[in-house]
Amino acid sequence: MTTRFPATHAAFIGIVLAITGFILWSAVSASASLNNLVVAAPVAAVLLLLALFVIAGAFAKPSDESTKTGIWGDLLLLSGFAVFCYSLTHVGFDVATFVFVWAGVVMSGGRGLWQPPLYAALFTVLLVKGFGSLFPYPMLTLVL
Repeated sequence: MTTRFPATHAAFIGIVLAITGFILWSAVSASASLNNLVVAAPVAAVLLLLALFVIAGAFAKPSDESTKTGIWGDLLLLSGFAVFCYSLTHVGFDVATFVFVWAGVVMSGGRGLWQPPLYAALFTVLLVKGFGSLFPYPMLTLVL
């Protein structure tokens, strides 16, 4: 049984954890009050757990060489994320999130006609309403 953990995935997880650690360290050093850490600490803990699950999952299952996408799949996803970040301020948080999640589900193998847009719509509504209730900052939205 051989396992495959691509270097691009390891680098991405490393960068995400490093940035998360820096933001958490910065928040704690600024003020250790509950109001300052109400978002930073839980997000850091969830990201650490997700990284551990991804790494453990990669080593738990054998490598399937027929399903590897290579560097082009990673670059396509990264390009999509760049377009998502750019479109947040131009078309709105809700529309940009919906399109990005829909494209991500289709890229990940979602083949149904109605399942990917339904999942994207539910995810978008929960994300926009959840962030809207957590943060008083007004987000640019087009539909919601």
